[in-house]
Amino acid sequence: MAANLFPTISIPPNFIKPTTQNDSKHTPPHHFQIGLFKSCKTIDELGQLHCYALKQGLIRKQSTVTKLISTCVEMGTSESLDFARKAFELFHEDGEANVTLFMYNLLIRGYSAAGLYDEAISLYVQMIEFGFMPDNFTFPFVLSACAKTAAFVEGIQLHGALLKIGLEGDMFVANSLIHLYAEGGEFLFARKVFDGMLERNVVSWTSLICGYSRTDFFGEAVALFFQMIEAGVKPNSVTMVCVISACAKLKDLELAKRLHAYIEESEMELNTHMVNALADMFMKCGETGAAKRLYDECVDKNLVLCNTIMSNYARHGMPNEVLAVLVDMLQLDLRPDRVSLLPAISACGQMGDYLLGKCCHNYSLRNGYEGWDNICNAMIDMYMKCGKQEMAYRVFDGMLNKTIVSWNSLLVGYIRNKDLESARKIFNEMPEKDIVSWNTMLNALVQESMFDEAIELFREMQLKEIKVDRVTMVEVASACGNLGALELAKWVYSHIVKNAIYCDMLLETALVDMFARCGDPHSAMNVFNNMHRKDVSAWTAAIGAMAVNGNGDRAIELYNEMLRQGVKPDQVVFVNILTACSHGGFVEQGEHIFESMKQHGLSPQIVHYGCMVDLLGRAGKLEEALDIIESMPMRPNGIIWGSLLAACRTHKNIDMATFAAERLAEVAPEKTGIHILLSNIYASAEKWDDVANVRLQLKEKGVQKMPGSSSIQVDGVIHEFTSGDRSHPENYSIDMMLNEITSRLGDVGYVPDVTNVLLDVNEQEKQYLLNRHSEKLAVAYGLISTKKHVPIRVMKNLRMCSDCHSFAKYISKVYHREITVRDNNRFHVFRQGSCSCGDYW
Repeated sequence: MAANLFPTISIPPNFIKPTTQNDSKHTPPHHFQIGLFKSCKTIDELGQLHCYALKQGLIRKQSTVTKLISTCVEMGTSESLDFARKAFELFHEDGEANVTLFMYNLLIRGYSAAGLYDEAISLYVQMIEFGFMPDNFTFPFVLSACAKTAAFVEGIQLHGALLKIGLEGDMFVANSLIHLYAEGGEFLFARKVFDGMLERNVVSWTSLICGYSRTDFFGEAVALFFQMIEAGVKPNSVTMVCVISACAKLKDLELAKRLHAYIEESEMELNTHMVNALADMFMKCGETGAAKRLYDECVDKNLVLCNTIMSNYARHGMPNEVLAVLVDMLQLDLRPDRVSLLPAISACGQMGDYLLGKCCHNYSLRNGYEGWDNICNAMIDMYMKCGKQEMAYRVFDGMLNKTIVSWNSLLVGYIRNKDLESARKIFNEMPEKDIVSWNTMLNALVQESMFDEAIELFREMQLKEIKVDRVTMVEVASACGNLGALELAKWVYSHIVKNAIYCDMLLETALVDMFARCGDPHSAMNVFNNMHRKDVSAWTAAIGAMAVNGNGDRAIELYNEMLRQGVKPDQVVFVNILTACSHGGFVEQGEHIFESMKQHGLSPQIVHYGCMVDLLGRAGKLEEALDIIESMPMRPNGIIWGSLLAACRTHKNIDMATFAAERLAEVAPEKTGIHILLSNIYASAEKWDDVANVRLQLKEKGVQKMPGSSSIQVDGVIHEFTSGDRSHPENYSIDMMLNEITSRLGDVGYVPDVTNVLLDVNEQEKQYLLNRHSEKLAVAYGLISTKKHVPIRVMKNLRMCSDCHSFAKYISKVYHREITVRDNNRFHVFRQGSCSCGDYW
């Protein structure tokens, strides 16, 4: 049998000294040979010694085989364990020899330690079949093998077996059970074993902490760590790495500082693993300074630490720091690997440094990294950010394995570079699309104000049964809001509720804004009031909802409530609250809020000065508005002068209007709207010669006045009307309805305000032109196309004139209809003869 394992040799191995006759009288040969097994360093030496033992007739001795197996296990290689198993099997087949439990335990331990887990479990089964009773040395290694191979059913069976034997009280066995259950995510069982232990050591605590840390139970891992400290058990480096990792995932800076303080106070020695974990934790908690100090103080920096710091710097958008660490690596003779390249390439993209990015590309080619998908994807992104679309496409085209991430990287790059045509082409060519692809394209359409196209794309997603997420719905809500499509907005909201789409603050805020833009402040506030958490953006949306719908009082109440709840206002909040004050005529409150900006550590920007000019201008305080402009610390832009010019038109101050128009022409000569507005101001004052001069200038510049346009949706179809338009298929019915309306409104006191007709024509012609304003056509069509008492909603591209405003008020009362008109500035909701704006717009 022995000859089957190794060929017989006639001379002893050269590292064995032959014994003399005298030596042999005092030292039994087998004791000498057993001691020599320990001196074997290679499998060849072990094989030679084994053959020598065979020749000496010692291989049948239990102690010799045990020592042979022990030596093989200590070597820990697959080859040495295979040698041990063959020796064990040969010994087992010898009827005169007795295999021991210790031999089985040795082999099981060897297999488990070498990662040969299936062999360890198989040997345990064989041991049981031959009638051996496992002991407290058997179970830890078999349980470890079960944990590593996810053999949890077998692990539970082992748990039952050791309970029958009565080994559940052994600390090492219990530790192995905790490790098994923690690896399988069965924390209820793991905790039950842990809580039932009469004695625990650092391994007991660490097994459970690490199990929590590897899953989503990060808080439990940290809490258990501090319980461990209170119990007087000192953690080891493995414990610390696990709990630090859990804290990093929690992104809790205060907790991170507490952990770091414990390490310093306990004078625990930091190894590179702990430094790496601490640096990563501080980075993820946003404390880059503390992470840098740890990195700088580390005397034995390695590649892993450098990669961790670089990756986190890249994630924080700190490209210069990424490259500084890269330089450190090179100075320390640390060769960058593909993990190092990813943040380096990203940094080049963030900086727009094409040449340095090209160097990284060349390095990846020289080192064979171009075959890695993530490296190619990073290079596509980098070249796109550098504006080198052809290079990006060349990298993409050369990829053997184009993943969905590769396609998305190219898609995002084209969109970032405002090349929507190429983006659409790539999107349509994609062999498969994930939710990121769809969301990216949706976002591009919304950013380009292509709201109808965005909704169509969303409908395509529905037809293809693409499972949408909260990001999708944020984009769809934005498109709905900009379209003012209330019915669609209501469907979007019900779709979110029906499909239980997770609503975070971003989506909830988008829904508040959507309903506000669709003229439904009630639904907007319902969403806002049901939010569990509200950040400054949510408050801003709610205040904006009140502002655009003319509820200045409620906007101010919300602003004050926000301050009481300790939410720090930002620049955007002040824009919305000042707009609310402007629309509501709250001059004193607006001035007070404007002055309070500095108390909140904010300096008014040009947009806030614009709000104040608008606020004072609407209130007729034109001189004060001009004083504000002249006191601004920055040069007034076209919006500032445009606000003053519009106020001058409202309050018929021609001299100041002329002055404002001249200033506006200086700072924004490309704004042709100035001339149109100035022409309208002259026309209102019946200065027809001045009107002619201004319109001649417009004609010379080839500029045409944008016609008023209004739209109304009936039965899912959008009908658009232009002022004076007679092309609608139901034009005759609309004319008849307008005649009826004019007659009925005249009976209750409506008088057309012909000053809104800015043409030098007779009164009868003025009344006819006034009656053909686009919003009147839309409202008339709404009355003949919808059932009684159904609200009418109209969208208008320009500011609503005073006559149309009065016209809508009378209709709402005479016809008992709620009419909502969204012009280019705000919503007007007409009910029973009054408007939500309070006639202040």
